[in-house]
Amino acid sequence: MAAQISHMLSGEAALGSLGIELAAEALPYFRLGCQGPDIFYHNQRTKPSGLHYGSLAHRRRFGSLVAAAASSLAQGKCSPERPEGAYVLGLSTHAALDRATHPFIVCRSFWVDPEESDGPRRRGCHAFLERLLDRELLALREGHSPAEYGISAKLGLDRPVDRGTEAALISLWEAGLRAAFPKAALADGLLGRRIANALADGRHFYGATDPTRAEAENAASGWRARLAGEEGRYLVSILYPELPHRELDAMNMAKRSWPHPAGDGSTSDASYPELVAQGEEQAARAIAAVLDFWSGASTATELASAIGEGGLSLVDAEGVSLPPKASSPLALPEAMDEELDFRVRRAS
Repeated sequence: MAAQISHMLSGEAALGSLGIELAAEALPYFRLGCQGPDIFYHNQRTKPSGLHYGSLAHRRRFGSLVAAAASSLAQGKCSPERPEGAYVLGLSTHAALDRATHPFIVCRSFWVDPEESDGPRRRGCHAFLERLLDRELLALREGHSPAEYGISAKLGLDRPVDRGTEAALISLWEAGLRAAFPKAALADGLLGRRIANALADGRHFYGATDPTRAEAENAASGWRARLAGEEGRYLVSILYPELPHRELDAMNMAKRSWPHPAGDGSTSDASYPELVAQGEEQAARAIAAVLDFWSGASTATELASAIGEGGLSLVDAEGVSLPPKASSPLALPEAMDEELDFRVRRAS
């Protein structure tokens, strides 16, 4: 997955390329929608959890999920100016960025050879790289750090949750999951609660890892002490890095060749910004497809096809998910060691 800032930046760029400007009250919902099914991965605090729906949505039938969610909105609410409408537009962009960037992220953060696995030191490298990429892309595009960006404000976390809108978001997720994954979702009597918990835990995760507010809140919750314990490596993988780590060239600005992790022998020298730009082109097409559907110019089947039913990571020609078979990992364990040591020393 690309991380939260990349999804917001690419989603807004896709909107802008279509000449669409959302109202201020709708924009935070669009950005939250851009996070897509990642909210289910963050649903690890509150039970019942919907964690498995995150895996399902990243593996197959994302187009059907979005089409059903878009179809579920009542007449008058399927508009970019409505919070729930803006959310669906953001949701429609998620797959495009993941598909464009995930092969690169996997290639640079995965070790194929079991003898090189060194589990404890490699754990968290994928998430750590995603946040490095977020930070570098934001600096390149806007000249800001994550602390200056203000993730919480961008996602509307600084305001009370509107119960009516929250109910609408839960309903559209219910419709999407039931249509895309009927075997799992139709028999799930706790589906609505799982979605509500995922939304709440997702917001908690984005707020807790927002550098704008993390210092004060994490200090109060004992994160500094936890950094020096067994949780330290996990925590440093989800917080935005503070050291420069320029030697990694995380975004591949030097244009070095890297193998596609599907192991098909293909290579690329694409940089992360170039891959994001590719994702934005498809994201713009996804937004346009949703708007066409709402206007009556296309069917739900056509919308699902426009977004695509294949997986969001490594896939074959039919879109079926594949395990990584090749990689060219960066020196991420060493960078994480440096980052953790820096944070522990600063907190002592």
